Amino acid sequence: MLPIQKYIEHFTEVWEKSPNHLPAFSREYSNAEQLIRENNYNKFQLNLKKLQSHKAAFKIRNNKENPFFPLFKNFLETVFDFEKRQLKIILSEQFKNVSKDFFYKARKFGSELEPVNIYQGMRNVWIMNGIQFMMDVPVEISPSVFAYSMIYPYSDNFLDDITIGDVDKKEFSRRFNMRLHGENVEPFNFIEEQLFKLVGMFEFQFPRNEFSGVYESLYAIQQGQTNSLKLLQSNGLSEKGIQDICFEKGGASVLADGYLVAGKLSQEQEQALFGYGIYLQLLDDIQDVKEDLKAETKTMFSFLNQNDLGGYVNQSIHFGRYVLERMKCFSGVQNIEFLDLMNRSIETMIIESVGLNHTRYSVDYLKEIEKFSPLHFNFIRNKRSESKSQRFSIFQKYFDREKSEAVK
Repeated sequence: MLPIQKYIEHFTEVWEKSPNHLPAFSREYSNAEQLIRENNYNKFQLNLKKLQSHKAAFKIRNNKENPFFPLFKNFLETVFDFEKRQLKIILSEQFKNVSKDFFYKARKFGSELEPVNIYQGMRNVWIMNGIQFMMDVPVEISPSVFAYSMIYPYSDNFLDDITIGDVDKKEFSRRFNMRLHGENVEPFNFIEEQLFKLVGMFEFQFPRNEFSGVYESLYAIQQGQTNSLKLLQSNGLSEKGIQDICFEKGGASVLADGYLVAGKLSQEQEQALFGYGIYLQLLDDIQDVKEDLKAETKTMFSFLNQNDLGGYVNQSIHFGRYVLERMKCFSGVQNIEFLDLMNRSIETMIIESVGLNHTRYSVDYLKEIEKFSPLHFNFIRNKRSESKSQRFSIFQKYFDREKSEAVK
């Protein structure tokens, strides 16, 4: 069995030793520099809007000289100051092609899925592609990358459906657990049929008798998901109890990503991926603190009855830098460049999230950390919902065009 508890204890110690003072950042922005980048952001939005028509979406899909990527490259350079070596990774052909490949495979496998479901799965694809890159293996949509990224759009839709009773949901979870453990279970409905096919893709790529770690990592995820249900209940969980569950849930998820990429991992690699998963979970909790508070979901950030989470954000960044340093155990030839990219991306998202959830932080903390944001926090709040809907609009129109062509 995987030493999940050992990893939780190790990273708990790392967390406790991580300082809560403001980290040193590589770049500080003056007011004038932020205004320049906001102007560049507005230009990008205007150009992006031109690509939202069905005609433009069709052109993007069929044009080898895709007009979106030069536009996106300029956006990353002139707004967020990504370096050329980092952009070379982000905009490389291998990363661009896998997103398209996943889209077509998802459409073929689940023609009934809505675009938001495919987009949900694609987010996990990107994490697994990053792990492939760090392991110096082909960046591709392997059977297991596809299957793992498609499982949650199906299972989450079922479990989140308020028209389905708790008894049916528990029976669904029980049957899926049996199939995940290799038992021969007949699907009860269409969703189970799809999910069981996805489990079959794991078994095709990684036979159970040769790759036990793959399945142990999947069981660890399921256990973490089960334990995370306690975060939805008012059951007097201690701070330590909440932290353990959050660490288990995040760590196990990315540990499984690694196993489903490589099949086998060393213990050093297991521990590094587990820590990386915790860091991504901390990022999610920082980003979603407002929603978690509203839903009364306990996380390391939402359960605190205070209006200054700055110390916890600082601690998360210090923790993350330690974690990403451990990821150098992987053999990818451009691993250091990729980890620099990951560090820059995650810290940019964390700083942005502080600005978006400004009511949870002191005025002094907001003033201090805003210096390291390429955009003013007020600008981020004003533009966030608009830019998010605009990005998804392109994906939606791309999806609709595919769907209409499939009918012809």
